[in-house]
Amino acid sequence: MIFRQFRVEKLGQASYLLGCVRAKEGIVVDPIADLGADFYLMEAADRGLAIVHVLETHIHADYASCARGLAEASGADHHLFHSAPVKYSFAPLRDREILDIGKVRVQVLATPGHTPEHVSYLVTDRARSEEPWFVLTGDSLFVGDVGRLDLLLGDQAVDVIDETERARLQYQSIRNVLFSLPDHVEVYPAHYGGSACGGVNMSGKVSSTIYFEKKYNLAMQQPDEAAFARFVRENVRPFPENYARLKSYNLGLTGLTEQEPAHA
Repeated sequence: MIFRQFRVEKLGQASYLLGCVRAKEGIVVDPIADLGADFYLMEAADRGLAIVHVLETHIHADYASCARGLAEASGADHHLFHSAPVKYSFAPLRDREILDIGKVRVQVLATPGHTPEHVSYLVTDRARSEEPWFVLTGDSLFVGDVGRLDLLLGDQAVDVIDETERARLQYQSIRNVLFSLPDHVEVYPAHYGGSACGGVNMSGKVSSTIYFEKKYNLAMQQPDEAAFARFVRENVRPFPENYARLKSYNLGLTGLTEQEPAHA
């Protein structure tokens, strides 16, 4: 199995390439426009992979996604959770659905909270074991922190619910879904220290494990959902600049000019 993490250090953003050497197929998760579709195409080609799936964990609010452009350039399917409120066509995913490329298995885990359509991706290298290896947690579970709860774009998102309910969903998604995974499973989020999508306790470390986050993640040490909601609200970072414009672009509601930055 091939697995690569690509980072935009100044923004604390991470995207991923995974693939099966035997099948010569690859998957890109949460591609970032700052890097560009050509970057992912070349990284995959250098490893002998054709990109067949482009996945997103959710509709991002702090950077422009290049998932649509990458899917078009590669001929891959562009996947979002079926409830994603976008204005363009995509290949819908359902909770617990499985995507296989050769010996690599990716399972969809619905983890709403940061956004209603948020999912994580559990990855297994079946050439080595039927046990899962790692989970791509997007903006749900970070290293040392969790995703913020206030980046929806008003009534342009479906199933908009108040922040208390989103906090409940976030808490339950992490406690009941992610923390139910085996302790050895590695955690790779979409952001790390410096990103505006989490709180002040987000670590600069770019990966962790389920075991370590269960024991030491400060947000998830809160005794109940109400305390969790207060903790997240009180420790959130400043609002990302231009988030409404970037979210609108990623929803397919507006475009971006070449002069506009592709990140918050």
